[in-house]
Amino acid sequence: AAPAGEAEGRGRRAALVGCSSALLAAALAWGSAARALVKGNAPPSGYGVGKNLTEKAECKFLADCQEIGRKKEDESFTKAVKYELTPSGARYYDMTPGSKEAGVIQPGTVARLKYRVMRQGKRSSDGLSGEASPIFSLGYGEDDGPKDAVLTAPVGTGRFVKALDEGLVGMAVGAKRRVQVRPESGLGWDKEGNCAEEVKAVGVVGGIPGGGAQNEETCIDASKLPQPVDFASRRRFSRRFDESLIVEVELVGIGES
Repeated sequence: AAPAGEAEGRGRRAALVGCSSALLAAALAWGSAARALVKGNAPPSGYGVGKNLTEKAECKFLADCQEIGRKKEDESFTKAVKYELTPSGARYYDMTPGSKEAGVIQPGTVARLKYRVMRQGKRSSDGLSGEASPIFSLGYGEDDGPKDAVLTAPVGTGRFVKALDEGLVGMAVGAKRRVQVRPESGLGWDKEGNCAEEVKAVGVVGGIPGGGAQNEETCIDASKLPQPVDFASRRRFSRRFDESLIVEVELVGIGES
């Protein structure tokens, strides 16, 4: 017969083993229940314990993970759109189609419009899609003026910049359309030729003989619509008018009223 001390030690070890087995079984059962989420439904793909991940990570190092994140973000913001071209090559596409039964813009049609003139985002691959930063607007309460203001003018008669004069034709009432307005080829607000005025006072104040600067604002063709209506928006526009811009237009109606 084994000594009493040895028998007592064996009993304690057996009790510990049994207790450990019971705890392990309970943990496994709890894990299965937790992974099921809802009884009778399988857990969603990729769900699990440990920061909710069950699949291997696509990267091991921080720099690699950040690069993968940037690529995925770029893909989500730079999804190209199917655009059309005007006779002069300006790009446009309809964000909302509108109702042709309510009316369609033809050359000479008087249109009532709300609009935003915007600077295209860095991720835009086609000059139209993605996020954009407003420069000035009308009809949205973002600049000075009533929120329900509209611009009423004929299309196709030279009142608008060329990109819009061509790009608004075919637009249906209720539609929202983006038109790319590039500065070249006479499509935008930039006057042709040497239009910048020299500011000689800058050279005089600085004490530089013959020195000066040029006022680029004189290159803005103020006769072409749309135009900013308040001082702050005019200042913003004067710094961006010679860039490729986006004009987002909403056709409220056709006719004078």
